[in-house]
This record gives sequence, C-alpha cells and structure tokens, in this order.
Amino acid sequence: MRTFFLRLSQKRCPVKVDLLERLEEETALIVGNFDGFHIGHRYLLEKLKERARERNLKTLAVTFCPHPLKVLAPKIFMCELSSAEEKIELLSSENLDYLCFIRFDREFAKIRARSFLEEILFKRLGCRYLLVGYDWRFGYRREGEIELAREVGRELGFEVELAQPFKKNGHIVSSTLVRRLLSEGRLEEAEEFLGRKYWIRRKVTSGEGRGVELGFPTANLKGTENLCLKEGVYAVEVEGIGRGVANYGYRPTFGGKKKVLEVHIPNFSGDLRGKDLKVTFLKFLREERKFSNVSELKEQIKRDVEKALSL
Repeated sequence: MRTFFLRLSQKRCPVKVDLLERLEEETALIVGNFDGFHIGHRYLLEKLKERARERNLKTLAVTFCPHPLKVLAPKIFMCELSSAEEKIELLSSENLDYLCFIRFDREFAKIRARSFLEEILFKRLGCRYLLVGYDWRFGYRREGEIELAREVGRELGFEVELAQPFKKNGHIVSSTLVRRLLSEGRLEEAEEFLGRKYWIRRKVTSGEGRGVELGFPTANLKGTENLCLKEGVYAVEVEGIGRGVANYGYRPTFGGKKKVLEVHIPNFSGDLRGKDLKVTFLKFLREERKFSNVSELKEQIKRDVEKALSL
C-alpha cells in the first residue's frame, strides 16, 4: 500500500508520507475517516476490492487529517480512536493499492460538494468507481449526498454504489458505537465490533517521576489526553515486552490537571523514553479514584498488578 498526502495547500498533515499532485491511474475509491478501523470498515473495503477486480481498477481509500470534527466542532469533539500513524498501520494489512490523506482545515471545509467530486476525486484521484456508506455526506456544510454523487458520476463517467450498513448483534457497526463502549470500560464488547483488541501505538515521553518514587516506574505515553477510554486502571499487553498495568486519567491523588496514560511493566528495567510502544488493552480493572495517602495508593497498585498478571 502506497500512502501519500494530496497537495491541496502548503500545510502538511503531521504524518511522514509522500506528497502527490495527481494520481495517474484509474481507481475504485472510498472516502471515510476510518477511525479505529472496525469490522464495518473491513466489510466496505472487501466490497471495494471486489469491485476493483471486476473493473481492473486500483483500490484507493481517502481519509482526512486531522479528524474533521476537530476543525468544525472542537467543543463537542470528544475523542479519537486512532492517530494518523495508527490508521496507516491498521489499513496496511488490507491489501489496498493506495491510501490518501487530505489535510482537513477551514479552507478545505469550504469546498463545495460538486467540486469535491469533480476536481479532487475524479480529476486528481482518478475515480472511476465510488463506494459510499449509507450515511455519507460531503462538501461545504455537508450539502452533498448520494443523489448528487450519482448525478455527477453520470456526467463524468464514474459509477457510484451505496453500501448498506453492516450490522452485528443487532447494532449498526460504527466508530461512534466503539467510542461509547470504550468510554464505558466495555472492552470485550468493543472488541466484537473492532474485530480485534483495542490498541494504540504512542511515543514514550518523560513524566514527573512519581512512579519511580512509589516503586512502580511507568512509561508515560505522549498524545493520550483524548483517548476514547474510561478513566481508570487496565490490564494491558506491551508489544515485545509483556503484561502490564496502565492508569488512564488525571492522577487525582497528586492533583493532576491533564489526562495521561501511564504504563507500568512489572520486572522490566530499561529506558523507554523516545520509543514507540504498542499497548493493547485487555481488561478494565477499576475506576480511577483519589487515595487518602501514598501508602494506600501503593497497596492498591500492588493489587492491580497482581490482578493484571493473573488474567
């Protein structure tokens, strides 16, 4: 899968990918946020690959960086399941030909729906077949919908197919559903709709050193203040190292003001600062709470570690 950033402006999405002015090949294309990449997304991509084979087209997934809600409605934007780098990693296993990021900013948000179809999808990304989800809206103020896409497709010469919603256990599978389950600590149910255990890959940054003082050193992960997770303690698996216990929240015993994910890996010695850690969340153990003293906190952490290792 070749990943590239479509050059629409001089600003870059903070992901290290190739720049592209125009794709010369004809494509079967899908547009979406692909946040978290769940089994509904996989269903759409399988359909896209099947249609591409039938029409001898290259497969292309188009997504955005950052998430559009971060730009359009930052006050109501709650959380994001995947960073751009994680999204690339998740989609890389799907055998697509291309993945395209478009920087979503205030300027891009003003593009009219017809122009998005004609100038970007058709002329610059070679769209000859477009697969859209049941709730797809696009363009300035979400003015575009399936009938406009079909009308423009007939004019320019590309097909438009509407995919029906993918359901499991009576639920329409969506990123919104997965976010809600994770934010309620319901990891096992979220796993059903993700088709995998939920994980993140983030860089280890320097913390305040309190874990070392407590006897439970932690790796503090950067960019975790807006994870779609219930505040509390989790049993986790750290790729290449082993089982651990993680705390996500404000650390109320110490008066924390910012949410952060801290991971303690029992019996590990070494410096992880600056390294990327893949942390898989196995089970929600308990809610975060404020302890009356440090000794009480240490005893609880000890019990958390024992529980995590016993799973």
